[in-house]
Amino acid sequence: NKSAANPPDQFGKKFFPAVPLHMNDYYHVSVVTPLVHYCMGGLLIDAEGQVMDVSGKNKIQGLYAGGEIAGGIHGKNRLGGNSLLDCVVFGRVAAATAARALHQELRE
Repeated sequence: NKSAANPPDQFGKKFFPAVPLHMNDYYHVSVVTPLVHYCMGGLLIDAEGQVMDVSGKNKIQGLYAGGEIAGGIHGKNRLGGNSLLDCVVFGRVAAATAARALHQELRE
């Protein structure tokens, strides 16, 4: 509480939204561990969500991807709010392509 009363503290922190602290408050504890919060892909897909081979020239028949596993969508970095949109858009595109392929296969 002393550090918060006269900002900045010894570490340069200027804002203390949760003070003053009182020992009779309720405290909730959780375990915080490092994790990967977003994967920048790995599989190359075409505009229809079909996975391409290592050369990037040939489609792998029957393999579709969207979302975090699909690489190349964002370039070398992504904007913070785009991951859900990425999953929804390319997930739907890949699903529609897979459904069309299955429908065509069943008709033959």
